[in-house]
Amino acid sequence: MRFATRTALLLGKTIGTASRAFKFGGGSTLPGRVARRLDPAFVSDMVKELPLGCVLITGTNGKTTTSALLASILDRAGMTPVHNRTGANLMAGIASALIREADSGGTLAGRLGLFEVDEAALPDAIAETAPRLVLVNNLFRDQLDRYGELDTLAAKMKKAIVTLDPSRTVALNADDPLVASIGSGLEQKVLYYGIDDQKYASDTMQHAADSKHCAACGGRLDYDYYLFGHLGRYRCPDCGASRPETDVAATHIEMLGMEGTRCTLRFPGGTCDLTIPVPGLYNVYNILAAMTASLALGVEPDEVLGAVEDFTAAFGRVERVQAGNRDIMMILAKNPAGFNEVIRTLTFAPGKKTVMLALNDNIADGRDVSWIWDVDFEMFRGRLADVVCSGVRAFDMALRIKYAGVGEMSLATEPDLAKALDAGLIAAGRAGTLYVVPTYTAMLDLRKTMVERGLVTPYWEDN
Repeated sequence: MRFATRTALLLGKTIGTASRAFKFGGGSTLPGRVARRLDPAFVSDMVKELPLGCVLITGTNGKTTTSALLASILDRAGMTPVHNRTGANLMAGIASALIREADSGGTLAGRLGLFEVDEAALPDAIAETAPRLVLVNNLFRDQLDRYGELDTLAAKMKKAIVTLDPSRTVALNADDPLVASIGSGLEQKVLYYGIDDQKYASDTMQHAADSKHCAACGGRLDYDYYLFGHLGRYRCPDCGASRPETDVAATHIEMLGMEGTRCTLRFPGGTCDLTIPVPGLYNVYNILAAMTASLALGVEPDEVLGAVEDFTAAFGRVERVQAGNRDIMMILAKNPAGFNEVIRTLTFAPGKKTVMLALNDNIADGRDVSWIWDVDFEMFRGRLADVVCSGVRAFDMALRIKYAGVGEMSLATEPDLAKALDAGLIAAGRAGTLYVVPTYTAMLDLRKTMVERGLVTPYWEDN
């Protein structure tokens, strides 16, 4: 190991220890930022110590949950991962994960790097880690003031992917036309996954649909059906491009509300019936993504299935918290497509619910919150007993709820997250459940409040 790399590692470990000791945070970003500033080749040098190489997971929605599940699968298979499990998914987060999992001599505790990567950071991550597998889950509009057009983002991702050695593997969501188009013409092995069941499909495109045109010729796509957003079965009438055939697929899906989903999984060499313990079609995609990556890495199907049935989602994604005699169910939603799926999942089960909607506009959320007008809050009509709007942009959320015509409920607006949480718990009543749907930094702030109240542990101590 070079002197510069070792020096950066030792400094990073010192900063990480101090950060946790003095409660500045979990050391998920700052140690890596400092190490990379001191040694720009830090990540490239450190990943050379991983005997099984690296895996990169990217996409707009689901990368944290997919990565967490894949980490559990790899642990079972004896392929101990070095994983940026806190969700810090820029290059500093990857560097921090390597620092945390290395001893002072630079020996890593894991055998394989498993890194969740922000979509815009994927080119740098590929250049610095030379991954054996890249998985792209989906591409939706997310932070309107940060990213450009999705097709430009996809083009940059593909430009980086084509630089991989031809022996590498790329796993893509076949139901997302823009993601699937990345696989066209690649020399690398390409695996596709998707949902092959129309039971919960629609023949109408949602407002939150983004990729409506063919990536090959620009023609408008024709859809047989939509699953959510622009995901579904599609073809281009102009050039004939269409949804690829899937290598791994979910069939015969039965949604069980907030309790999870039952489905049949089809994969090379077999099928199986499975109960997924996390709800929503978006989590079916996360399961399919993790299974596709696992099989590409040589994990046996039985080990994959066992890990899936025991899985609990990453912090804040679908997290159930006990608060006295009441439950808090927190489900992250940070863009129109994801929010729509959360609403659909919440309203699938019978009964009116108490919901807290927490909207922030911090840098990590995106400053532009106009995307809430593309969310189909109208699906809540007749399904809510009470709603509390909170966060930095609480009044923007309350206005959107008013315009959605969800008027039969009690609507409260409280920007202070801790006070809003208390109001929601009171509204939920004895032995009730409060469903909290926050954006990213609102979720972190709410978890901080829960940590202070002794309801949860800090996210960096969860694993």
